[in-house]
Amino acid sequence: MSNQLQVIIVTQNEIEGEGLRRILTERSLDVVGVFRNLADIPLETGSHGVNNLLVMASSSDEATLEMCREAHILQDEALIVMLGHDCECAMVAQAFQAGVAGYIGKDTSCASLAAMINLVALGEKIVPSRIIFELAGLDTNLRWNDNDGRIEDVKMSDREVEILRGLIRGEPNKIISRRLNITEATVKVHVKSILRKLHVVNRTQAAIWALSRGLLGEPVQQNGEQSPCAAVVPRFPLRLADVA
Repeated sequence: MSNQLQVIIVTQNEIEGEGLRRILTERSLDVVGVFRNLADIPLETGSHGVNNLLVMASSSDEATLEMCREAHILQDEALIVMLGHDCECAMVAQAFQAGVAGYIGKDTSCASLAAMINLVALGEKIVPSRIIFELAGLDTNLRWNDNDGRIEDVKMSDREVEILRGLIRGEPNKIISRRLNITEATVKVHVKSILRKLHVVNRTQAAIWALSRGLLGEPVQQNGEQSPCAAVVPRFPLRLADVA
């Protein structure tokens, strides 16, 4: 990036925020402050040819994702880096749909964290190594284009589609069984059927397959429409740059 970059850390955990400030400052990144909320960031930041890079962190991925969505609205020109916990493919996809430029796991080393933020500043997209390994493990016989392997071409029951939505959300069998009011054993049978029909080997690959074809994680409402808060996630593969 040609303009000056300044890093802004947003987290309600003061200890975490000060730790991040020290890590990044020691690696020559210009950290202008640590703030508990987006509203606390001074209005003058990001002006006069200075670009903001927001590092967002919270107690859970869901809370951090909401912060990122708000940041993308309030500071649409800023680069956003989300510090995540679980690095689940569905959450990473939702984060990029929310406007983040990088999703970095909290178990990343200090040196890698700074290097990844520098790559985001250069215009790269950062995803966890785990996601790359999941993508690399996909059945190579699958064809990833708009005209092939569409969801409507796969003969799945409505129940299987709803369970597939649960896999996209990262739900375990116990949660799916409670939500759909069926037994865990029944869920397991349906999951095996889904994996066989999609020609994938695990739940994560099934979720990636469905996400790439626009299936949403939100349940269908009674009127048959998607929940208004749902959004189609970006198609895989994304442009990936990973230094972990």
